[in-house]
Amino acid sequence: MRIHFQSAKRESRKNPGIRLGLIGLGTVGTGTLGVLREHEREIERRLGAPLEVRVVCSRRVHRKDLSWFGRPVERTRDWRRVVRNPEVDIVIELVGEARTAKAIAFETLAAGKHLVTANKQLVAEHGLELAESARARRVMLGIEACVAGGLPILHAIRQGLAGEHFSAVFGILNGTTNYILTEMEQRGATFAEALAGAQQKGYAEPDPAFDIQGYDARYKIAILAMICFGQAVRVEKIPVEGIQRIEQVDFAYARQLRRTIRLIAEARRDARGRLGIAVRPMMIPVSSALGRVHGSVNGILLVGSKGGVTSFTGRGAGAEPTGVAVVSDVVEIARRIVAGGKSATPLGYARWRRARLAPAGAGDVATYLRLVVRDQPGILGRVSAILGRHRINIDSVLQEPGMPPRRLPFVMTLEPTRASRVHQAVEEIARLPFLAAAPLIMPFAELP
Repeated sequence: MRIHFQSAKRESRKNPGIRLGLIGLGTVGTGTLGVLREHEREIERRLGAPLEVRVVCSRRVHRKDLSWFGRPVERTRDWRRVVRNPEVDIVIELVGEARTAKAIAFETLAAGKHLVTANKQLVAEHGLELAESARARRVMLGIEACVAGGLPILHAIRQGLAGEHFSAVFGILNGTTNYILTEMEQRGATFAEALAGAQQKGYAEPDPAFDIQGYDARYKIAILAMICFGQAVRVEKIPVEGIQRIEQVDFAYARQLRRTIRLIAEARRDARGRLGIAVRPMMIPVSSALGRVHGSVNGILLVGSKGGVTSFTGRGAGAEPTGVAVVSDVVEIARRIVAGGKSATPLGYARWRRARLAPAGAGDVATYLRLVVRDQPGILGRVSAILGRHRINIDSVLQEPGMPPRRLPFVMTLEPTRASRVHQAVEEIARLPFLAAAPLIMPFAELP
């Protein structure tokens, strides 16, 4: 028996190319073009058809040197010319500004064109509307690059783990904050020193507030909650705390407790189907999967009722990892076009409901409480009395030696109790006259 293999070159003559329009030539847009150029032969072998970039758009497109791309492409500053171009099958939206991205996305779908986007805010806030619009017009929507760009996490949940019933998802979803916390943990850097290093390496923006205050991770956990649980969460309803109040001394105490500190985005489903969802720094075991995630790497844990815990780690941001995720969406859509396939559900569910959120502070949690005081007799007694009135038990008291008495940090670890009760007690403690800084609390998380 003789088996004949057709070359990719001959196959591409049979199948017409899939035509792309790219809007946004910043870091991710340029990285996406680079991936398309560098991997074009491999992509054509996978598809049996070439991907052809027909038009690119940005506000400064005529100043861009695209000679390295090696293909002639139309240039425009008007994104509508991309969306309305009859020579474009798939629009790739890589604009940072949310309002413009929303306009591009909905006009693309209304024009009956397939859409790939990397805008997490757009998908977190309007994902259901986008999915419904795509389904109504029988076009496809790619969103893989919105969460942990270097990890195929959304595809894994929608496809490889579609038979699982998830109870929780935990994630280190922001590389900037993880780099800062790792530098503080491993090198003894102050927060300011670690942030400056992140900016120097290009991990953090000149204005890093979006990352360090937790807002970037909040959009991403909203998307993961949609994909894992089929429940749409209003982003503004998700409690968020950043890392800006973490100090190097907190890692000294964490080491005594065999813990480390990470910014954790979590969504849990309780027995009544309600979601507990939040973004905040947590004390997690050093030995846990997320405790071993260092530097600018992302990590995600999926907890299922049948398969147990599934973990993913990898580069979550940057031009190349995000570009790979964008191109993977393009290839998946192109593969369906070539095969004459129909649109898949981009958010993993065909029927949706709005999330019912568990009451904030309802669950029991063990807590790390760090106080900074002007040292004087009776401090421990007064703090303990307040905790006692709120029916909170102290597990341990820790104090690093050699600290200045005018700004003396010490830590109490509190036994599991209602988070709302802890917050009420801490509000009362914060009014004590000997405090030199606002109290810091972090929950302990027993992650696998």
